[in-house]
Amino acid sequence: MSLINTRAAYGWAAIALHWISAAGVVALYLLGERMEEAPDRAAKLAAQNLHVSVGMLLVTFLVARLLWSASQPQPRPLERNRWLRMLAHAVQGLFLLMIAVLVVTGPLAIWSATRPILVLDLFSIPSPFPTRIDWLHEACETVHGAATKLFWPLIVLHVAGALKHLVVDRDGTLQRMLWVRGGGSA
Repeated sequence: MSLINTRAAYGWAAIALHWISAAGVVALYLLGERMEEAPDRAAKLAAQNLHVSVGMLLVTFLVARLLWSASQPQPRPLERNRWLRMLAHAVQGLFLLMIAVLVVTGPLAIWSATRPILVLDLFSIPSPFPTRIDWLHEACETVHGAATKLFWPLIVLHVAGALKHLVVDRDGTLQRMLWVRGGGSA
């Protein structure tokens, strides 16, 4: 398997960045749930610090994924149905929009409370705001939570599409995003 994409298949760099991003998003969701269900303030802060740290690290992979994707040829779509291809693009576009909303509202929720963003206790990114901005803090927390909940229908559609390609179409679409030989043929 090649490092770079071809018109027939994704390269291993695109595949690795996809699965790291997917695992990171799931981890962030689970850490967010842990934060919400924390029994006391200390546990909530610990969960929040880990959530924020993983989020900041994931942003680097997401940026790398976007830059890599923009610099690579996209494999030809194997989906022949125009409407399903458009739905797949819409779901991918909404994923990117939700990620952008989360990447913006997460840090803003912290900074608007004049707190720095701590990354694994290795370094911090100070708040650009000199005083607390309650309305911004509340708005960012609300939007961040809502965007998180909108992810699940998108994930269900994405997985359903992958399973359709695997079970019904048997066209190799899913294999192109896995480390499976022969995924580029079709």
